[in-house]
Amino acid sequence: MKQAIGSLDLNRPQSRYETAGGVSLQNIKPVKEKLLEELVELEKQMKVLEAGSAAVDFSMLQTYKEMIHSRKIFFNELNR
Repeated sequence: MKQAIGSLDLNRPQSRYETAGGVSLQNIKPVKEKLLEELVELEKQMKVLEAGSAAVDFSMLQTYKEMIHSRKIFFNELNR
């Protein structure tokens, strides 16, 4: 887990951002914290799925990978 979120920096200075819909994000720290929580939880669930049985559901694994990837991209965009 450390390896997956090691490059994510929660303590960067906050600044103003807008969502794709134009909504202003004044305080991004709660958003970043929520993303980190989701990343940790999704990675735990994916590891359980991988270790769970001999018949691995590859489509479910791909779904987890995509959810993790999209959250990492969003988190990194908030750090710019």
